Amino acid sequence: MVENGIRGELSSEAIQKLQSYTTKERLFPNLRAVRLWNVTRRFTPFIPLFLSPNTTTINIEFAYRDLPNSATAARAISTFVSLCPNLQNISFRLLPRGPTIDVAVSGILLARRDTLQCFHTDSPLIEEARRVVCQLPDLRELSVFINNDTPFPTLVLPSLTKLTIKIESDHDSDWSLMLRGAVFGKLEYLTLDLGSEHTGDSLEEFKSVALAASVQNTLLEFRLYTLRSWNPNYSSLLPFTQLIRLIIESSCNTGCSSNVDDDVITNLARTMPKLETLLL
Repeated sequence: MVENGIRGELSSEAIQKLQSYTTKERLFPNLRAVRLWNVTRRFTPFIPLFLSPNTTTINIEFAYRDLPNSATAARAISTFVSLCPNLQNISFRLLPRGPTIDVAVSGILLARRDTLQCFHTDSPLIEEARRVVCQLPDLRELSVFINNDTPFPTLVLPSLTKLTIKIESDHDSDWSLMLRGAVFGKLEYLTLDLGSEHTGDSLEEFKSVALAASVQNTLLEFRLYTLRSWNPNYSSLLPFTQLIRLIIESSCNTGCSSNVDDDVITNLARTMPKLETLLL
């Protein structure tokens, strides 16, 4: 395993050393897990040097204040398919935006659909990749990004235990459409990150689709984040009696308000006896 957090500009000596290697050389030919965070634009072209046919896990977080351009990042990411034939776990965070990135990330998913167990990305996927990722029988963890141009089909993921949906869309229903009629075996962790300013009655919508998917008896953790200040109807959560962690967060940019009172707390306490973490 290599774990690397880059907290400053790479020295000229380090750059020259990395440049001395060719793309056919592997720095660590037996490396199984590569986790790189705060990856800067200067370091991005060298990511493939750390990969090998033995690499099964890649976790990359790019530097928010020093993002590479989309073309440079896409070139590095596109090499993963040929360099890592046995990829099982992929995670990308803070990816630069652009069509070339969407194609590169989607290409990994499409090429490794038979081996992937965990797939996390905060960039849109092309249509074929969206269709495929929603029906991978062995997928255990999934994080996807939805915007106005990237609707997802209904999820049929019998092995999935952890799901994160991040939304930047004007249509509140986009996230619920992929859960409506969904098939899960044992979904335990669900996170909804509603970037839209229009949340509607998100908890009631969650209740409707979650009960239809029969996850009320398996769900252990539910998180919901929104950019809008709102007053949730917490009674919508009462059917989820197995919850251990419940986190509901909203923005205070336009002022905060809350309808949490004694009845809300009492009802949650009575119906969720296993609850260990509560944030409202």
